[in-house]
Amino acid sequence: MARWGEVKHPLVKAVAGSAVLLFLALNFPAVFLAIMAGVLFYAISLLGVVGAYRKRYRIIGVPELAVRFPAKALENLKYEYDRTVVRQLQERKRRKLIRQEKEERLRRSQRERNRRKREHARRASAER
Repeated sequence: MARWGEVKHPLVKAVAGSAVLLFLALNFPAVFLAIMAGVLFYAISLLGVVGAYRKRYRIIGVPELAVRFPAKALENLKYEYDRTVVRQLQERKRRKLIRQEKEERLRRSQRERNRRKREHARRASAER
């Protein structure tokens, strides 16, 4: 802290620091904007790290992210595909069951009609 000399009060340091920033803003706007962008980026990255730890996510690097995002997308795609396949199989099974029931009703009605025809033919031959 040799730069500040014997001054150790935080308020004095803050005022002097803001005076430096004001001086830069007025005389060197590009330098001021670069410093502000750096400070903003640092604050946002700290918030990201805090948020990641709060949500209990593991801090990972870019190569792991490059693998994780496509893997997650493929997993979601597989899940949706599996759901679609299961839904289609259930629908197919339901239609097959409906078709079988319809064919069974048709067979029963044909048997009943044939039985009535035979009875009618027997009665007609018995009456003659």
